[in-house]
Amino acid sequence: MSYTATHPLVVRVANQFNLRSDLLAAQILVESSGDPYAFRFESEYFDRYIRDHASAKGYAFGPLAACSFGLLQILLETAIEHGFTDRPEQLFDPRVGLTFGAKYLSHCLNASAGNYHLALARYNGAGTRASAYADKVFSLAHVTA
Repeated sequence: MSYTATHPLVVRVANQFNLRSDLLAAQILVESSGDPYAFRFESEYFDRYIRDHASAKGYAFGPLAACSFGLLQILLETAIEHGFTDRPEQLFDPRVGLTFGAKYLSHCLNASAGNYHLALARYNGAGTRASAYADKVFSLAHVTA
């Protein structure tokens, strides 16, 4: 399935969180190549934020708290911080994973005073790789920052 800017789910979720559907669709391509079952363990994130931090929201899930799930590769810890209360595997459901990824992107957009490029960089992390990530999303959407 192709999650384009006109895909009904992409449009609905983009509208729900006041996001641009063209950039959301491009972000899906960058994050997961459109695979709702995309999965990645983030070992550095686990060591830094989860392993010895019982106060982490997803601590009870152990290493799964530091895994990225679904279309937008939302970290379980991040999804929980933004209201996710279900089992981790539910983030593979395109509606769920896309919703929580978009919810977090909306949070990043608000924290970036509406600057979409900065919001995408925040979503990805920090530093030059995060800026390159934002550039790639914009490039795939065929727009300039």
